[in-house]
This record gives sequence, structure tokens and C-alpha cells, in this order.
Amino acid sequence: MKEISEKELKKLSIDELTHLFVDNINEQNLKLIEGIEFLVEEDFDNFTQNLNYVIETNTEVRIKKAFESKIFKSKLMFSKADRLKLFNKINDIKNIGEFSANKMLLYRVVFPDEEFKLQILNILKSLKLISSQLTDAIKFIGSDLIKAHDICENIKNERRKMRIEEWQLLNRLYNYDMDYLSRTFLYLKELIEGVMMLADHIKSFSEYIQFLATKYLIFD
Repeated sequence: MKEISEKELKKLSIDELTHLFVDNINEQNLKLIEGIEFLVEEDFDNFTQNLNYVIETNTEVRIKKAFESKIFKSKLMFSKADRLKLFNKINDIKNIGEFSANKMLLYRVVFPDEEFKLQILNILKSLKLISSQLTDAIKFIGSDLIKAHDICENIKNERRKMRIEEWQLLNRLYNYDMDYLSRTFLYLKELIEGVMMLADHIKSFSEYIQFLATKYLIFD
């Protein structure tokens, strides 16, 4: 995402800042997912590059400050508290992604077999989908609450599918002839858990959006 000046940020509306913020976080999320895909392919250079991008990028900080400055002077359909909570939940995605990126850079893992790689890639495909769907749902909050609600229902359904795949992956991992205290085992276990932690937050976020949609639907 191209850099945007402070002057340009000040010209944006609250909805525009929200959209810009969630696009920025989603871009970083997709970079993280792509980075894990590089790891699966054992492309360690691009893996490292992507994860460092997630860790080092801080454009969202300036967008958040511009949003907070503007919201206190505004009159909104949504309460200011709800808007701030929404923004903070978006920011939590960045924090989870950055935490996961730092952990994954600690060790260069080699995957046990191709089947494990394929299952990881399937989960990442779902994570990419729900990340993009969440971005869409957030953007619809200001214009179509029913649409936002329906998108979030799709997120929850996809998340349920991911849970099944998660247990299949963990079952496969625990059945390898591998030392449970080895760095490889612990790394792979935490990789799965890290991906699902992000998915859990997206699912929880989608439920919050559905709560907002129900709360404010009277305004439609």
C-alpha cells in the first residue's frame, strides 16, 4: 500500500479512514499468509522478507491517530465507543500477525511430508478468504448492515471448516515419529495454533459486527 501523507489523511472521512485502515491491515495479513506459504515451499528468503514486512510496517499507526482525532469531533450513527472498539479490533489483527511473524522467524523449519504441507495450505486458503471477507464486512457497516451481517455468517461457517482441518493437522502431527519436545514439533504445533488464533480473532470480530448490525439495524 502506498504511503499517504498527513494532509491527505486529514481530508478523509471517518468511513474512509476505517476502510483505509482495514485495507492496510488486511494487506499485512495477506503478506503474513503468503509468507507462511513461502515457508511451506521452503523459500526461506521470501518467507523472511514477508514476515519482516509485517513486523516493520507501521502505516496503520498514523491512520489510527487520524481516526481517533476525527472521531471525537464527530456526530455518528454509531456510538463513538462502538467505532473505537471496531478500530481497536482491527488493530488487534495487526498485533496478532506481528506476534506470529516474530515467533516464526525464530527457527527455520522443514515440514515432515507433502501431505502436511497440503493441509497447511488448505487452512491458509481459508484464512485468506475470511480475512478478505472481514474486510468487506467492515466496509459494509456504514452502508448495508444486513450485507455485513450475512458476510459474517459466511466467515463463521468457514471458521468451522477450519476447526475440523486444524484437528486433522494436529492429529497427523502427533502421529509422526517425532520427539514432542523437539524444536520442529513445537514449531509446527505453534504454527498451526498461531494460524488458528488469527482465525479465532476474525471469527470473534465477525460476531461483534453481527452484534453491531443487530443493534443499529433500526437505522436502516
